[in-house]
Amino acid sequence: MIAHLLHKEGGHMPRQATAVTPADLNIVVLVGEVTSPLVSRTLANGEIASSFDMSTHTDEGRISVPVAMEGESATVVVGAQLCVVGVVRRRFFRAGSSVSSRTEVLAHSVSVMRRRAQVRKNLTAALEDITEVLDS
Repeated sequence: MIAHLLHKEGGHMPRQATAVTPADLNIVVLVGEVTSPLVSRTLANGEIASSFDMSTHTDEGRISVPVAMEGESATVVVGAQLCVVGVVRRRFFRAGSSVSSRTEVLAHSVSVMRRRAQVRKNLTAALEDITEVLDS
């Protein structure tokens, strides 16, 4: 499920035709609080892209993480405790006359933490993908 998110092509997330090695593994699990409202926009191809910010707490303090996702989600509201499973990506875009970039998490699944069964299902799928890559 997650292993095929390593490269996004044409708005779809197909499974890779080439072998994925442990060095190619890119899986992120975030558990934290939504700190900004979901912002959605319609792309030129008609698909909806959304983004929001989360914060997580570590020994070093609070870390803000930008999250992007395809489509919209009613579960993404400010203050909600979420579990996001996805990949890290760097996205380039035009900002006026220059090119800018943003490093963000591309979410594959977004679950409300109080829905423990759904969170477990998403984490189990990610763990299966990790195991598959390590066993190959």
